[in-house]
Parts: sequence; structure tokens; C-alpha cells
Amino acid sequence: MTSRPPLGVQQRQPQRSMSGSSLSQRPGPQQRSLSSQYLPSSPVRKESPIHDLAAQDTPEVPSSQGRYAAQRRGGSRLKLELSHDGADAFPHPGLVESPNALDSTKAFTPTRSIPQSQSDTPDLGGDLSPHPSIRIDGEGAMPMPIRKRRLWMSCKSRSASPRKEAAPAKKDNRPKVWSVEVPSAAPSYKSTIAGKSEPPAKASYGIGSSKSTHDPSVGFCDFFPWRGDHLEDQFNESVIRQGYWDKLANTQTETTSAKGALFPALKHKSGLHALSTVFTGVVGQRRHTGQVTAPWTFKPPPRVTVTDTKREAWLRDLATSAIPLRKLSRTIPHGVRGKVLLEQCMNKSIPFDRALWLAKCVGINEIRAFKRKGVNPALVMGGEAKWIKDWTISVEQFVESLAQNPGPPDETDLQRKRARLYYGIKLASVLYIQQLLDREHYLEWLISSLESSHQAKLSFWLLIVQIYWRDLLELRKYGRRFVVALLSHFQVLQSHADKDLLGPLTSRLAYLLNTIILHTPENFVAPNTWFKYRDTLRSSLPINDETHHKAFIAINSRNEQLMSSGNKSPPAARHILVRMLDTTLQHPMANELPIQCWGIAKDKRALAKAILEWCTSPYRPGAAKIFVTARVLRHWAGLRLDVTQAIMDFLDADDLRQQPRQMKPLYLLVCELVRSGHFSARQYITWLMARGGIADLDQISSTAPPKFRLLVEIPRASLHDSERKLRDNMLRRAGFGVEDEDAFTEKITNGLQESLKLPDDYHSENAQFSALFKMIRTTTRSIVSHLTAWLHQQLLSRIEEDLEIPFNSARAVLEMADDFSVLGDVLKAILAKPTASVDVLVSCADTINRHLFTFAALGSPRDLFNLLHKKLKALVQEQGPAARPLLASLASLAPRIPGLEELAAQLKHDLALTDRNNPVDACSPVSDNMVTRLQDDDGELHEEIEKLLASGTSLDRMTMDRLFQTIIQRLEECWNKDTWRKQRAYSALLTRLRMFDVQHFDKLMGKWLLYFRNLRNRPSALVIYPFLVAVGCLTIPLILSTHTTEGSSSLGARTAQEHGGGTPAVHLTYQKRAMQEILMLFTQRINASSQLITEEECYRFAILQDQAQREQPKELLTLIRNAIAEYSYTRAQNDTSPLPLDDHQTTQRLLALLRVLVLKDATGVARALAVKSPDARVGEWIECLTTRLLIPNASKDRHVGFDEVLELTNEFTLPFCQVKLSLSLTATDMGSPEATDRQQSHLDLFAKAMDSALAVGNVTWTGMLSTLSPDITTHLKSRAQARFLDAFSWFRSEPLPERAPEHDYQRAENLLSVVETIMRGGTPGRNPQLIPAMIDRLADAWEVLAQPATTTCRRDMLDHWLPLLLTFLTLHMQGFDAGKAGADLRARALIVCAGLMQELEALQGPDIDTVAARAMALRVFDLACLLADSLSDDVRVMCVRALRPLSSDARLRYLFSFSDRARLPGDGFMLCHFDKTEKAEKADKTGAAASTTVRQGPQPGVLLGTPAALWGLDPHPPQAERLHPYHFRRWELLNEPNPAVGENDAAINLALFESRKV
Repeated sequence: MTSRPPLGVQQRQPQRSMSGSSLSQRPGPQQRSLSSQYLPSSPVRKESPIHDLAAQDTPEVPSSQGRYAAQRRGGSRLKLELSHDGADAFPHPGLVESPNALDSTKAFTPTRSIPQSQSDTPDLGGDLSPHPSIRIDGEGAMPMPIRKRRLWMSCKSRSASPRKEAAPAKKDNRPKVWSVEVPSAAPSYKSTIAGKSEPPAKASYGIGSSKSTHDPSVGFCDFFPWRGDHLEDQFNESVIRQGYWDKLANTQTETTSAKGALFPALKHKSGLHALSTVFTGVVGQRRHTGQVTAPWTFKPPPRVTVTDTKREAWLRDLATSAIPLRKLSRTIPHGVRGKVLLEQCMNKSIPFDRALWLAKCVGINEIRAFKRKGVNPALVMGGEAKWIKDWTISVEQFVESLAQNPGPPDETDLQRKRARLYYGIKLASVLYIQQLLDREHYLEWLISSLESSHQAKLSFWLLIVQIYWRDLLELRKYGRRFVVALLSHFQVLQSHADKDLLGPLTSRLAYLLNTIILHTPENFVAPNTWFKYRDTLRSSLPINDETHHKAFIAINSRNEQLMSSGNKSPPAARHILVRMLDTTLQHPMANELPIQCWGIAKDKRALAKAILEWCTSPYRPGAAKIFVTARVLRHWAGLRLDVTQAIMDFLDADDLRQQPRQMKPLYLLVCELVRSGHFSARQYITWLMARGGIADLDQISSTAPPKFRLLVEIPRASLHDSERKLRDNMLRRAGFGVEDEDAFTEKITNGLQESLKLPDDYHSENAQFSALFKMIRTTTRSIVSHLTAWLHQQLLSRIEEDLEIPFNSARAVLEMADDFSVLGDVLKAILAKPTASVDVLVSCADTINRHLFTFAALGSPRDLFNLLHKKLKALVQEQGPAARPLLASLASLAPRIPGLEELAAQLKHDLALTDRNNPVDACSPVSDNMVTRLQDDDGELHEEIEKLLASGTSLDRMTMDRLFQTIIQRLEECWNKDTWRKQRAYSALLTRLRMFDVQHFDKLMGKWLLYFRNLRNRPSALVIYPFLVAVGCLTIPLILSTHTTEGSSSLGARTAQEHGGGTPAVHLTYQKRAMQEILMLFTQRINASSQLITEEECYRFAILQDQAQREQPKELLTLIRNAIAEYSYTRAQNDTSPLPLDDHQTTQRLLALLRVLVLKDATGVARALAVKSPDARVGEWIECLTTRLLIPNASKDRHVGFDEVLELTNEFTLPFCQVKLSLSLTATDMGSPEATDRQQSHLDLFAKAMDSALAVGNVTWTGMLSTLSPDITTHLKSRAQARFLDAFSWFRSEPLPERAPEHDYQRAENLLSVVETIMRGGTPGRNPQLIPAMIDRLADAWEVLAQPATTTCRRDMLDHWLPLLLTFLTLHMQGFDAGKAGADLRARALIVCAGLMQELEALQGPDIDTVAARAMALRVFDLACLLADSLSDDVRVMCVRALRPLSSDARLRYLFSFSDRARLPGDGFMLCHFDKTEKAEKADKTGAAASTTVRQGPQPGVLLGTPAALWGLDPHPPQAERLHPYHFRRWELLNEPNPAVGENDAAINLALFESRKV
């Protein structure tokens, strides 16, 4: 912009008379028309010297300031000359030759006169003419053609007002400054150069005169006031003798053309050169004379202290565009700075360019104030940076104030507020664009504000950040956080309760995210946050937009590549599948499990084979796995998996005969699939016939291959008649008695029919049921399925006829047959019956509770529970407290079903309330006549408890202690007597007493348990403990906590010291085998062999046993150790009597318990069993148990080495091998030197076994490495990592081989799986760190790719070695060292990644797949993004300086967060310095290295150890000149800083650029 006042803005002159003879009022000298300003004098009409003198002598009367005074008139050249030199063309009639003859009393204005034919013709000029109109009277006017009237200027003439006589002017008697007056005879002229008027100093020479001396465009000929510098004032001999003559003497008159003289010279061969030399000299002389040589005089406008009124007036003038800035630049008022400056600009609506000018003026003065204060340049720079930061904070606070309140509190005009808001936002953006803010601080503030923004202000911040959209997204430092902030807000809005009201904001966020995902997808590459917001982003994508979905899939794969395993082989998928299936053995199966398992791998047949192996594995106990497998396969059948073919392929596999399998689960699985129609028996029989059928009975025996044995096991009852005939015929040909099978089926069915006639409260020792159970266990699945189908039909018919059903007996048969599908159908039928009794309903609830995981696999526990809960509500309304047993069962079942937590808490509360209100019914169903049972000797005790219960709900502890001791004493007296009714009665009293104070009662009961286990004459704990638990006065956790804590008696401690081993508890309990007895309590089923405990109570205790295995694993492991220690100590005392652990069945049940605990937490089992015992026999027992866990049929003396453990490791044996390996590597005593040496030898042996396994390609065992102790895993990882890096040693061989070694690649891949498994296992300790060797290998890979295309090693590097190396580096990206060494290492890695990325982009050749190279470059770029996220600003700047020659790559600018758009257009200027002295040249030669560093800065290779040749740079550039960057001071780029224009007063020194005056 300029400070010149626009044309036509001066005040209107007073009204002139419309008379033709009237004279216009004389305006100021600067009020000239456009024609006199822009139209030059005519170069043709140079005659009439008398006319020129007269014209110059006459003072000029400027044009009027009418409406059209500022318009330029077009037309012919003659018209332009007439318009400009009107006075020259029309002299006055009274003009004489002498200038003195002019009448000075008449004012004459040179203009274009229009002769009129009639005297009454109105003056068409008036105020609309560019010049004032006059009438020329007389007949001496030169005849000129009459000018045509302009149609567009037709206007009515104004009435002429009579001229008034001017009042005589008063005489000014004040003294005046002397000035030279121009003589009236001096001719004047108009001086115009290139359409611009000469400066006043050159036009009038600073003299004052009445002859237009104030007009800068008027000069005077042949008049030079004496100043001493004119040529006429300089006397010399010639001037004294001849006088001064201002014209050169014309010695020769040119009468001919110069062609004859010049043309021969030009025709000469050097003529053209001579002519160009002349012109070059002319141009050079012109440049030299026009060179700006004046000193730099830039000075910012000063600031002065003014009053508030003047400050406000100055700011109002600044807001007025008509007032030039040069006028305002004289002084800047103090007190306008920071946030106040911005608010003043907004309040007064100052134009943005003028507001920017004010901000720069204030900023220059503030910054220069720091320079005046500071002495040290570093302090000056620090002060300047601090001021800019404070200024940026002021702008940020200004924008934040707009977000809070865009207008004053009393402002009610919404349009006004919107205008203020837009002005403030745009003003801040203008300051940002002009580089007047700390960009990093400002962008950081924008991101932080968006992250912490509330929903009410989110739309405002979205508007703000969209202004800086490009700057935020093109830099990694801000783009990643920007995307995360958008995703976070979008996720919150989607789950908001008022999301329908927030729909527009949600749509805007979705639009922004969809835009980013297409244009800058690299901002989503952040594995730590991607998986958190992945589903959120997927929900924002347009449904039918394929482009967005492809971009989303690409981003997801890039993040998964940075997080998931680089080994995508089938064993990895199998491991994931087995791990997901194992969760169904610890928790109820989720409904989403089948579809999750389906998406693990693309090879669906491999998945089907893996799940069948899991179902038949001997390392997975229980029947739940069968029904889990059946449900998954049924779901997969709906996804077009051929289940029949998958099972036949599994049966025909070779490894089925090599590995131990359980075939009974497979036959039950096939039976379930045949029932549901997912297994085709016809297809199986046809497949079997195609393989030759069955030749003899050996092929279908119980030990025969399962593919043949399945024909016998397949259920006949579920086959069609044709299929049944095919089966029977094939079996008859092999000699199998089909008729005998039918007879046996009829026999076992009759036996079951007779058993069902027995009372429902049968005992397990019943001979008839025992024989039936034995037949069920030994017979084929075909017969069992027929038996359960018959039982199913019988039960359903009785339920429909509303007859009593023997539910407990039927349940026992179905549980023995593992036919839970039929059992589930029976439960649904019973619960659908409206007249079911409370006892049957309680049995149904207990059945679901015990087999919850199996019913969860069937998909029915939630429905069954809902039916039971409805029954409970109905029974409570009908029977009241009689429904308490069902309430207790449901209160125990509800917490185990997912999603019923609130209902479980409510049921538990209702149960406690019921027990408190009805204490007698809370004991047992057989406690009705308790008073009559205690009438003999204990009537007083019963009456006392009844009084206490009636008095309230509290009881002091002394009274509880007395009553507890009394009741326990009575209970102990009943042990040796056959008075089970009194035992139950006393136990019921204990239960009622427990309700007063549970904690204190359990404390008393715990002390009694310690006393009980050491009694010599006591009943077995297998009888007393289940009974007390069933009654309710004893809990399972109390039993475990009592028998797993070591005794603290002094007698026990002395005994342990005397015998030199064992724990005090073992020395106190070994005589009664208390620990082994308690262990049997949790491993074997309790039978109702006496009248003390009922069959239903035994069933409920079995539920508690299963829950203890899942809820108290640590206590059970401690109990196992104590039982083994007790067994070992007993044998050490030469006690040869039979012990419980000598029994084979007890040992098998112990192994089954350990198997369940290992599957739940293998690491915890290994840690618990690794606790050292002073008794060496305990360690031998534990080693034997772990060996039999791994090898079920192993003998006691079997020793398993590391090689065998690694060989036996697969997806199913992995947790058991982990326990075995962990116990084998644990030292016995870390304090002794022998133990340290022994551990080191074990580690060496394991390392050798690991190498042997890797040599044969066995890597399945790597999954257990992460679970070992931190010291062992660190040692193994370091060894594998060193060997992995050594496999890349061929990179440095000279020359490179034709092909990369294949065996080294296989070894490196296996070692990578070892390192990966250990690191991804989350081993506690220090995070993995980068080491220099890794970066060296990456740089070596870069050099290999940079080799010429003469070998195939580049192809091997691209396809195999580089992906391995990148995966290895990705593993070390989880944590970084915060020290300086770690930062330098990451910086070097980033530099290498940058070079490697560009090398891959430019890689070409016949052996190179360019698509794979681009994909690998993208992977390197993603890895570099992870490295760049952890870099500090100082290290990032160092990398930017090192990569300055490659700054044109947008990816590098994104990585290191530096932008070229942050620079002004002149930021790339360099100052060139030449050293021309000999001394400087010597200095350059002697100090080449130092001067190179000064001139060029640190080279990439010198700084970060990478080869400079790979960058295409010369390590020794020429030393002819020294270039230094020239930094523009952005705050000093100020226009119009001073009121007066100087030659070199611009913001930049013009002499630096050799500027010229034009």
C-alpha cells in the first residue's frame, strides 16, 4: 500500500461563477488535473518561443475539483497536446513580445477554450471539466475547430451569482524570512520525467516566489540563485576572459549523413564487437551512476508516551485508510502491546495490513530494546526468542478469549459478535502467515487446545485448526497428535447420551477423518493408538465408498506390521487358535469365539485340523472341549467348511499314529455332529469303502486305527435305515457281531430301566448302579448313544405325563455317558414344567453349576438360569422360606455366568436376609425337630442359643467363645458314637452361631482345624470336612488357608531343627497324614457312604472342589508341596505303612489336578513348585510329577533332558514343557558357587539344545521362553541376538557373493523367532534398546542395495534379508533410552532409514521387483516414523542439518517436522565472501578440514557415520568462495517506516543487492 492520498479526495473548492468571463479561484499548487500530471509536452510543436515564454510567465490556474476532475481523457495525440498545452495554443490577444508588457492584474489560466457560436451557450465545462473554463474575448484568437460536445457531460448550467467585491486585504506587518524572488522575465516550464514530477528541490531549487514557486512541476529557465556550486559561480581563466557560456561551440556544421563514416567501421569483423562494447559501456555507466551508495538509514518509528485521548485518536487514524502510514509513522504511542494491541485492532476494525504494520512497529522496538540492554549476543538472542514466545502466548490468549466470549458483555448483536470473531481469527492467521509467531509453540498450543477441548467449544477449535490444516498434517510432530485428538473426540461423541443432538459435530469430525485417511494416511501410523481407535475410525467410513475402505485396510496392515509377529507361518496361527480355545476351559465360552477362530488364518483346513487335535489331546482334560469343538465346527459348516471331509482328513493323517491321542472324545464329537446333521455317515462309509473297506476284526478293535474303529463307534440310533444297513453289512463282512451288539444294547437298557425304579437318593456304592456305570465306561459310543436316547425319550414322556422323574439317577447316567446334550434337553423340559418341586429345581441348578463350561459350549446356561429365576420368584410367592435352597443354589450359580453380576449381588443379599430372618431353616432340610433331638442332655444349651437369637443379632466375643467351645466339645463326643443326627444338630447350632460374627467365628474354627489335624483318635477329614462344609459352618478357603500355612509352635520348630529338614507343619502332621488327607479331599469325589452326608450334599461339595481349582490355585499348589513334603518326611522316619500318595489312583488324580492348574497358569505353577526345600526327596518327587505331566506313561526313574523337552514341545504340550524347563533351569541355591556353576552349565546345555532344534527347523518351543525367569531370558535373548546379527556378516565380504547364503537365512529366521518370542512375551525388566550393531547392519544393507546390478544379492536382500532386519528393529521400538547415547543412536538410525528409503525408491534393474521395492520403502518409512516420535527437538534439528541437501523430499520433511513453507521467499539468500589476500589463501590450504566445517556445515557421513558417497555429495567441495545464509529479520520487513522517503531507508540494505535507482 502507499501513503499517497488518492485522487479526488481533497475538499471541494468554493462555487465558481458560471459566467464565461469570471475567473476561477486559485487553488493550491498541488491540486492539478490528471492531464497536467500524466500528459507530457508535445515533442512536435516546438516553435512559437514567444508563446512559450508567455505561457510560462503566466501563473497556472489548476483545474477545478469537480466530479470528473480525476478522469483521464483519451483521444488523438493532437487532443492530448491541446489538453496539456492549451495556453500555448491560444495566446491572449493582448500578448506582446516583451514579457513585461503583460498585465499582471489579470489572471490567465492555460486551458482548452471552446469557442461558442452564441453568447448564451452555457459553459459545458463547469465543475465537470478537468480544467477551469474561461472565455477568450477579442478577435485575436487563433482559429481552431470547434470541439464537439460530449454527450455524457450534458448537464444543466448553474445560475451565475453576481460577483462580490473582495474586501481589501490587511497588510501583514510581521517580519518575513528573506528569499530570492524569481524575476518576472524568467521563463517558466513544466518539468516531467517519465510521467512523474521532479522533486521540489530540483524544480524550484528551494526558492520562494510569487510565480508558482510552490508548484513542484514548475521550473525557471536561465535563473540560478547563487549557491556556490553552479558552473557559472566557479571562476577560471576562460570564464574571466571570455565569460560563461552554457553551450558548446559548434565548430562544425553537420550537413551530411554519418552513414558513410560509421558503416565501413561496422562492416569490419570487429565492428559489431566494438558496437556492443560501446553499448555495454553505456549500460555499465548507467548502472554505476544509478547505484545506491547511500548508507543504510532504516529506522523504525519511535514510540512516545501520550495521553489516552491521543492514543485513541492515533488508533482511529490508523483505522482510517485515507490517512497515510508515513504520517502515522512519526510516533507510535506507548502502551499498545501484546494482547491489548490485538484487542484494539479488533475493536476499531483496523485493516489487516495496517494492523500488521502496527504489530511490526511495536515488535521492532521491543526487540531492539533487548539489544540495547544485552551485551552478550547469546543473551540478546535469548531475549529476542523469549519476547517472541511471550508475543505468541499473547496471541494465543487473545484467541482463547474469543472462544470464551467473542464480544463485550453488553453486546447483543449476533452479527457484530460474528464479525469480531472472524476478525480475531483472521488477524491471528495473518500474523502466523507472516512468520511473526513462534510456529512450534503456536501449533503445539493448537493441538493441546483441541485435545483438551470440551464438547461445547469443540466446533470453535475445529474451525481454528482447519485454518492451519496443511501445516499440522504435513509434519509428523503435530499430525499424529492431531489425528488422535480427532479420533478421541469422535469416539466420545459416538458414545454420548445426546449423540443425536451432536450429530452435526459428529458428521464434521467424520468428514475430517475421511479426508485425512485419503490424503495423509501416514498420520494414522501409530500402533499404540491405532488399535484403540480402529473400530471408531471404521464406523466413520462411508458405507459404499470403496476408496476409503481400501485406505483403511492399508493403514491397518501397516500398523499390524509394526506390532504383530513377523513370522506368519502356520504354527503361529495354530498357537493363537489353541490359546483361544484354552480360554473355554477356564471361563464360559463366548458366543463370538467361532467367528474369531475363523479369522485367524486363511487356511481353513489347517484350522479344522488344529481344533480336532486340540479336542483329542490328552493334555486337555474334561468333556467341555468336545462340545466347544462341536459348536465351532457347526458354525464353520455354515461358512462352507466341509466338516465331514475335515474329520476324514484328520483320521487319515500320519501324525495321528505318531502322537498320543484320546479317541473317545473324537467318537463323542462325531456322535454330536451326526445328531445335528453336520457329519455325513454315508460319505464316511463311502470314503471307507474306497480305501478297501474292513478286512478283519483287528481293524475295528479298540486299539485299531480310528478311521476304521469309527465305523463301530458311530451312533446307529442317529443313522437313516440305508446308512444303518451299510454299516451293519460292512461290520458283518469283517466278522463283527451286529446281533450281539443289539443284544447287549437291550441288556444294558433293561438294566438302566431297573435302576431307575430305585429311590432317587441312591448311593454311589449301590451294586446295580456300579455295574451299570462300568458297562457304560467300557462299551462303545454307539451303544451309549442308544442308551441315552432311550433315557431321553423316557424322561420326556414322564415329564409330559406329569409323573415323578428320578432326576438324580438319570443325571448320574448321563454324566457317566458324557451326553450333556441330552442332559440339557432334559433340564429345559423340567424347567418348562409348571409343577416342578423345589428339590428337583435345586438339583437342576446344581447340575448347571457343576457343568457350567459344558452348557456354555452348548449355548444354554443363560436361558436355563432365566427359567430357574422365574421359578424362584413363583416359589417365593407361594411357599416363602421353603424356597431358600433354590435361592442358595442360584446365588452360587449367578456370579459364574457373565453379565449377571448385579443379579448375583441381589441374590446374595436376599440369601443373607433370609438366613437372618429364618435361622432354623438355614441349617439343613433335616433340622426340623432339633429341639426334641437335644432334650436329653443339651436342652439348656439349645435354650440359651434360642434366647440369644431372640434378643438380637449381635453377640459379644466372650460369649461366642464359650458357646463355640461347648458345641465343639459336644460334637467331638458324638464321633465315637453312631449318633449322626446329633452331629448334624450340633453342626446346625454352629451354623446359627456363625451368623452373629462371621470373622470371629472363622478365626475360632481355624484354630480348631489346627487342633483337629493333630488329634490321634479322630475321624477322617474326608468325612468330617465335607459334612461341616455342607452344613454351612466351614468354608473351603478356610480349610486351604489352615493347611497351607506353616505351624509356628516351638515344639514343631525344635523337631524340624533336630531332624534337619522339613517344615514345622509336616513334623506335626505326618503321623496322621493330615496334608495328604486334605489333598485327597480336593482330588477325589466324596461319596455318601454314611448317613452323615447326603448324595446332594456330596454333589454340591464336588462343585466347590471344581471352584477351588479355579479360584484358589496358589493355595492348592502349596498344599501339594506340603503333602509331598509330608510323604517324604514320613518315609524318612522309616514308616513303611501305606500312604495315600502310594496309591496309583491318588497319583493320577493329583496329576489331573496339576494339569488343570498348569493350563490355568503355567508360570505360577513353575514358580510355586520351584521353591526350594531342604529335603532333596521333595525335589525328586516334583521332578517325577512334571515328567509324568509331559509324558503320561513315563516311569519314576525317567529323566528328560533339554533336547527331549524341546522335541516334545508343540502347541498342546507348551505349558507343560514350560514348567519342566523352568524347574530344570532353576538353581538349587543361588548363594553357593557350586549352584552358580551348575546353573551356568544348565544354560549352556539348553543353548546347545536350542541350536540343535533350530538346525532342524523346530521353533514351536520358543513360545515358552518368555515365561522363564528374567535372568534366563536375558541370557538367551542376548545369545540369540548376537548370533542373529552374525548371520548378516556376508554384507561386508569383499567382493559380495553372487547369491546370499541360504542356510544363513534359515538360521537367522529361526533366531529371529527366538528373540521375538522372548521380547513379545513381556518379560519384566528393562525395555529392549537399540545397539550400534543393529544400525551398522542396516547401513550395510543400504550399501548392498547401492551396488551395481551385477549380482543377484540385491534381489536376495530385498526379498529376504531386509524384511528380517526390519522386523528385528521393530521389536526394539517399544522403549528407548532417554540418555544422550540413545538419542544419538536413534538419530543415526533415522539418517540410515532416510537414505535406505530413497535408495529403495530409486532401485531399478532386471532382477528387481519395483513394486516390492516400493512396498519395502513404505515399511522403512513406517519404521522411521516410530523412531521420529521419540526424538527430542535438538536431535531433530541435528538430523535436519545433516539432511539439508535432501530437504526437497516431502517424506523427510514430514519425518523430521520441518517445512519449507515456514520460510519467507527470501530465506534462501546467501551472502558470498571472497578471500582475496594471500594470507587467507594460505589459511584455507592449511586448515582445509576446519574451513570445510565452517563453510559447508557437518556432512552426513562425518556426523552420523554413514558413507558420504551414498548421498551423492563431494566430501571436499571447492573452496573458491564462502557462502553464509542471510537471515531476514521478519519483524523489520516494514513499509513506510519514516515520514520522509530516503534513498536507502528500506527494511533491507539495498547496497547488499547492488540496487539501482530507476
